[in-house]
Formats: sequence, structure tokens, C-alpha cells
Amino acid sequence: MHFKTPPVARGGHGRDYRKLALSGTVLVGAATALIGGAFATFTDSVSAGPQTITSGTVKLAVGPVNDAATGATSIAAGDTIAREADLNSTGGTIANKEITLKFGASPSSLLDTDPTNGLQVAIKACSVAWTRKVESGPPAFKYTCSGTESTVKIGGAETASVSSLTTTAAALTPLNSLATGGQDYLLFTLTLPSAAPGNIAKVAACSGTSGGTEATEDLQGCSSTLTYTFQATQRNAIAQ
Repeated sequence: MHFKTPPVARGGHGRDYRKLALSGTVLVGAATALIGGAFATFTDSVSAGPQTITSGTVKLAVGPVNDAATGATSIAAGDTIAREADLNSTGGTIANKEITLKFGASPSSLLDTDPTNGLQVAIKACSVAWTRKVESGPPAFKYTCSGTESTVKIGGAETASVSSLTTTAAALTPLNSLATGGQDYLLFTLTLPSAAPGNIAKVAACSGTSGGTEATEDLQGCSSTLTYTFQATQRNAIAQ
């Protein structure tokens, strides 16, 4: 007798193995795509504004009256020299914290280097422009205030030596020109102290020790040219 080997089934487990192998191949390909490909990112944008920001200005000017350039000659101990110099901040948009005064001297002499016997300065203010009258020379300016007269302090004091102001600026208070658009009508008076020594028989002209006496100092024949420098400093910073 002859026996026939039954035919191998084409379905069943054979087909399952091929399906699993194919499925494995697809999964590996998908993983490769995830690892090596580029991701898309969700984005959005929005704008606010526009915001315009401008900076202000601090501006201090001398005038309209400025007599400070008018000199004085042959002064003697006890003489006074009055000159008007107006201050204004009409061109500025930022208020000032302080306004200071400092003197420059070139040429320089004992008139501006001696704190005791040299020139002293005081400042008055008028609520309106000073009325000036020019008398017979040397140019003698006489000023009167038709409004309210007040004292402007120099570094908190009513007077100061020119010498001290050639080294350190001092704040002037009170002043209208600290505010934007403010204006001050100021009268500066320089005085050579009546005790200023001068004896060329004992000391050579314009020489000697500052704060000295006739035996050690002589203020005769001295010459100084002064420059007034006013500096405005902006108000304190604020949040805006």
C-alpha cells in the first residue's frame, strides 16, 4: 500500500508568522520616522503699543538783564560793586533739583584767593525786574526793587567769599528758576572788606599772606577777572 503525505496547509500558523513579520517591519519604520523627522511647533504672536518716549531738557539762561560783564576799577577797602544778572529756565521742560554758583578767576589775585580779606558776595532777589539808575562814573549802578525784595542764600549762608566759590560750587536758594519756566531777578553785590590791608611801605603791592595784616599782606594793585558759572541739576528721578 502506498501512503500519501497530507498536503501542508497554507493557512493557519504559517500565514500568522508572515503577518507578524510584516507588522514588525512597519513598526520599526514608524519609530525611525519619529526619531529622525522634524516636529511642527504651535506658535502665536501679538503686539502692543506703539509707545513713544521722549526725554526732556534742563535749560538755564542768563538774561534778559546781565550786568555781570561790567567791571569796576580802582576799588578801595569797603567798596561795593552791585550788578544785576537774571536767571531763567524758560526753555527747559524738566524742573531742577538745585542751581549752583561757582566763580572762575583768570587772571587771579588776592581779591579772589583770600577768603577773609578778599571779595565777598551777597545776592538779593526782586519779584520784578530791578530798576537800575546809572550815576556819574566810575559806572555806579544803583538798583531799587519796586516789588518784593528777598535774600538768596549761598550754600545756606547770606554771604560767601569769592575764594570759597572758586573751589566749590554752592547752591542758591530759594529760586523761581528751579521750576520750569521760572525766572529770577538777581542782584549780586561784591564787597571788598573794610579791613582789607594795604600798606606798600611794609609789603609789596598785591602780595603777602592771605588773611594777614598790613604787616604781612597788601591788596593794593590787585586785579582779578571773574566769571559767574551757574549750573542747574535735574529734579530727582521719578516713576512714569
